[in-house]
Amino acid sequence: ELFGHEKGAFTGAEKPRKGRVELASGGTLFLDEIGDMPLSLQSKLLRVLESRSIQPVGGNEEREVDFRLVCATHKNIQESVNEGSFRADLFFRINVFPLQVPTLAERHVDVPLIAEAILAQLATDIGAEIPILDESALTELSRYTWPGNVRELRNVLERAVVMFPKQLVSSIEVRENLLRLKAPRREDELDALWEASQDLSGVSAGEEPTDAPLPHPAHYADWFSYFDTIDMRRHLRDIEVVLIEAALAKSDGMVSQAAEALKLRRTTLIEKMKKLMIDKPSQPKDDETPS
Repeated sequence: ELFGHEKGAFTGAEKPRKGRVELASGGTLFLDEIGDMPLSLQSKLLRVLESRSIQPVGGNEEREVDFRLVCATHKNIQESVNEGSFRADLFFRINVFPLQVPTLAERHVDVPLIAEAILAQLATDIGAEIPILDESALTELSRYTWPGNVRELRNVLERAVVMFPKQLVSSIEVRENLLRLKAPRREDELDALWEASQDLSGVSAGEEPTDAPLPHPAHYADWFSYFDTIDMRRHLRDIEVVLIEAALAKSDGMVSQAAEALKLRRTTLIEKMKKLMIDKPSQPKDDETPS
């Protein structure tokens, strides 16, 4: 595939074929995921880079090539070199001008633009009837951690095209249909916990609730990309409400067990329940009451 072959080089080679390297001569050769390249192929690529020539499979003559090489990988190549799975000499040869491209998790503000570009591409390439993502849907996509990076985002948007052609998609559809089709990771479960806080009555009288759901703590650093101000005290209070109510529900209203789950003293939890005006769940199984 990379170096081509001559006619009769192997069974089925009925005619000569140029490889990717020769086809790129005079231009740019892009090698994606070079970190996954086998060691045997790494040595051949290194020889091509050093000699600026190739020898097709089944051929006896060297062919000169001149190309610019661009590589991409999701791996830490230096670690691969240390582990022996990537040649150090090849790494030094290709690591002339490295560029570190931030992951989607590191640039949440770009997710809506990238999503719209992918949808436009899908509409052009396959004639898809693309869905319309409202502001809440774009915010939800921006808050997600995207462990699979852009490929995962494209997969989610392709799923949206299939499930919601020409339909308006909100954050509800994103959470329930597009991002929740696998067993939740711990981070996802924590996200759900923060999101639940928007439905709790933990807002003081006269204080307007925040429209957007609370993010996972890891996302707070990027929250100013969407809002000019953040009521930190309210957010911290709401998080306390979520955790305390969840612990009380899990312990069927038993304050001592809830305090243990939260790693708090019972008296401390009772004081917090008073301060935050939190009642125990209905029909408690113990007679403990904050007093």
